[in-house]
Amino acid sequence: MFLARHISHWRLAAKIVFLVALMGLISVAITVYATTQMRSIDQRYTHLIAKEAQGALELSDAALLLSESNRIVYAVLTAQEEATMLAELESLKRLHGGFNAKVASVLSLMPDEAAALQAIGQQADLSFAQANRIVESAARWRGDRALQIIHDEFEPVLRSLQRDMAQLRSRSVAGFQQASQQLGEATRTTVATTLLGVGLGLLFVMALSGWVGVHQISRPIARLTQGMHQLTLRQYDTPVLGTDRRDEVGTMAKAMQVFKDSMQRADRLAIEVAASAEARRLSEQLVDLTSAIPGAVFQLHVQPDGTRRYLYVSDKAEDLHSRTARELLGDEGRIGVEYGNAGDTARDRFMNSLGTLEPVHFAVQMERGGQTVWLETLATARRTPDGGALFNGVWLDVTQAQLQAHALSKAKEEAERTAEERAEFLAMMSHEIRTPLNAILGLTQLALKDRLDSPQRERIEKMQRAGRHLLGIVDDILDFSKIDGGHMVLEHALFQPRQMVGDVAGMFIDKADGKGLELQIDVDSDVPTAVFGDSHRMGQILINYVNNAIKFTERGTVSIHLQLANEHSQGLLLRCAVRDTGIGLSPDQEAGLFQAFHQADASITRRFGGTGLGLAISRRLADLMGGAVGVASTPGVGSTFWFTALVQRTTPASGEHIAHLPQAAPDIAGLSGLRVLVVDDNELNRLVARGLLEAGGMRVDLAEDGAAALDKLQSAPDGTYAAVLMDMQMPIMDGLTATRELRAQPRFAALPIVAMTANATARDIERSRQAGMNDHLIKPVLESNLWDTLHRWILPGDMQARARHVPATIALQARERYGVDFDPAALEEMRAGLSPAELSALTAKFEQDCTQRLRRLEQAATDNDRARLRKEAHDLAGTAGSFGLNRLGELAQTLHSLASLEAAGERSFAIPLQELRSCAERGLKEMRDAVASHDAEPHPASPSRW
Repeated sequence: MFLARHISHWRLAAKIVFLVALMGLISVAITVYATTQMRSIDQRYTHLIAKEAQGALELSDAALLLSESNRIVYAVLTAQEEATMLAELESLKRLHGGFNAKVASVLSLMPDEAAALQAIGQQADLSFAQANRIVESAARWRGDRALQIIHDEFEPVLRSLQRDMAQLRSRSVAGFQQASQQLGEATRTTVATTLLGVGLGLLFVMALSGWVGVHQISRPIARLTQGMHQLTLRQYDTPVLGTDRRDEVGTMAKAMQVFKDSMQRADRLAIEVAASAEARRLSEQLVDLTSAIPGAVFQLHVQPDGTRRYLYVSDKAEDLHSRTARELLGDEGRIGVEYGNAGDTARDRFMNSLGTLEPVHFAVQMERGGQTVWLETLATARRTPDGGALFNGVWLDVTQAQLQAHALSKAKEEAERTAEERAEFLAMMSHEIRTPLNAILGLTQLALKDRLDSPQRERIEKMQRAGRHLLGIVDDILDFSKIDGGHMVLEHALFQPRQMVGDVAGMFIDKADGKGLELQIDVDSDVPTAVFGDSHRMGQILINYVNNAIKFTERGTVSIHLQLANEHSQGLLLRCAVRDTGIGLSPDQEAGLFQAFHQADASITRRFGGTGLGLAISRRLADLMGGAVGVASTPGVGSTFWFTALVQRTTPASGEHIAHLPQAAPDIAGLSGLRVLVVDDNELNRLVARGLLEAGGMRVDLAEDGAAALDKLQSAPDGTYAAVLMDMQMPIMDGLTATRELRAQPRFAALPIVAMTANATARDIERSRQAGMNDHLIKPVLESNLWDTLHRWILPGDMQARARHVPATIALQARERYGVDFDPAALEEMRAGLSPAELSALTAKFEQDCTQRLRRLEQAATDNDRARLRKEAHDLAGTAGSFGLNRLGELAQTLHSLASLEAAGERSFAIPLQELRSCAERGLKEMRDAVASHDAEPHPASPSRW
């Protein structure tokens, strides 16, 4: 990093000189190293050669001296003269001295052979000593002794000495060769080291040159080139690198930085010029827009103390404030002054927004040019540094809108008043029509119970049919009014589509047989057993279709076809079609068929009668149920009327009462002897009710109004009346007030009170329920509806006594009424509309629900949760009777009544719950046995057509 940082500041020539100098320095160092090493090797080699040559020479000379001593020894043997021998002896001494000198010289050259040379010297001394002895022996003319010494001593020693010297010579030669090899290896190492140094030095210089070329020259220049390209694209985010360098690259980078700064300044100037032009254009546009909008635009600064100053006001302000924009801009004062007589309101709104910064939106009425106008102010608020607020807003002249809103409000009030008057008129007319109609139908029902001759019975039956027809017209008008006013509320209850179709068909069997028509039913297999929906309204449409089909068909068949049309995320779409072989319709007649008060033509109206409301009501009911209606017809062949309705798929589940399940006929005999109180201000209505009730074996007391009813009930002993049938509209005290008075007294908390009234609207029914009435009978009261309602609510025996002593008497009363835990008749009626598999699944689901509900009842009693106890008991009572467990339903209803009494303590529920569980276990077992025994029997295929 240090080198790189410093090299980056060198000029290019300095970089090149540095690299060349570095290469030269490396070459010099390598040359000095090679020269020094080779000189050392040469000196060592010269010394080795000189040493080896001198040693070899000295050893050769020593060997010659030994050879000379050997010659002398043998020469003495042949010498004749003693002087010659003595002379030879002197020569031996000289040779001995010369030999020792040679050995000493060799020792100086070969100090590592000192031991061998010492041994050689000792042997030489011995050899020369023996030679002297030989010469001395020969001088004495003892030649044989001399020869013996030569052979026994001198020659072995001489040979040993020569052998040792030869070995020393060999070792010297070997040492020379080894030293020569070492010097040769040193020479090769020096050469290799020199070459390696030259190569590494060259590589280092080349690498350094490459690094300098890439990092100090090429790459910086490439970055500068890239930066220049970005500058041409007006991209200024990337900084210019290398401006701190002092070389040629740094000079280029500094020049490029100057160029970049110049370009940026030029671009800023261009942007400022463009922004200035855009600002002028926007300003002009703003002026144009503020002139084009219907109001006046303003910008207002309000200080914390309420002082205001307009920063901008468009020219239209003069049309709204009668002050020009210049006047408003030059006026500084309290907020609201410009609003005139509405200034206080404007000031309050602006000051409130000053604290909360909420948008300002208000309209005030003010005087302008002698006229009253409405000025609407809309503005947003933003906090300013001084603690005030900046308002950007608009003034709008909403005088016409206010006048229109006022007119619309008056029109709406008028329409609502008209609708209310119409509803009140319809309710009043319904009440007024139903009251005499109740007498007509009631008296005809009573008359038909007497013995009459055929003409009389025929006339009364015609009266009854006419009265029922009139009742149907009144019901249609009320339904149409409710739908038209948006007051129709659909039910969402569980019902069986097959049973609904069967129930409707059952209503028209006699009528179809009377005309000789065949009534058929066809229900597709994929239609679910039970669904959620409004079976009553679907049945109403179907009744209308079937009634019309039978009315307009003289011969042939009328068939009802129910199918599953579609299934999607919102539910199931059921399609029900009624096909007949009647007179048919033309395309023109079909066009307006589902409109209110419309029939095919006047001749049909004269021939068949009717109001033309039935199909219009059917269409609107189908629309409410998410479906549609339609017709396909051929004149003279017949018609097919259809409708669709959206329902929800489900299975009979816990606590859900299935609508339209076959019910056993009301047990009129079980009501015989019970006393009821009829409260009605109309004498004829009291007479009709009394006649119907007494015909069923009941005892009847009458009261003219609510106050009289209160007197009778309060003065009578507890348990005197099994139920009260109460009119709603009566003088002195109406039925709702009387019911509330009764419910306020604990002794009447469980007394069944049924509204029997001509008030038939949904609001009337809700008012009766809120007052505490148990049910709602609409006049005219049909006998079947009367007995159904009384059978549903009246319990046999002393009602109030049972409410007080339920734990002791509950089981006895149930046994007296029913006698058994399970009524198989209900199961038989279910089999008429369900397959064996469906019946088994339904009863199994009911048994599971019943078991769970018993546990919840016991838990609610333990927790003393009266509301949950009443709900569970009520739901159980509503389901048990449908499956033939009448006694269980009776016990559940009595438990419901007991839970409604404040005087009943927690312990009061123990015995009823125990009896309820025992009754449920016995009844469910009997129901299972009945289902199992029926499943074991062979059954013919269920008919799908009537």
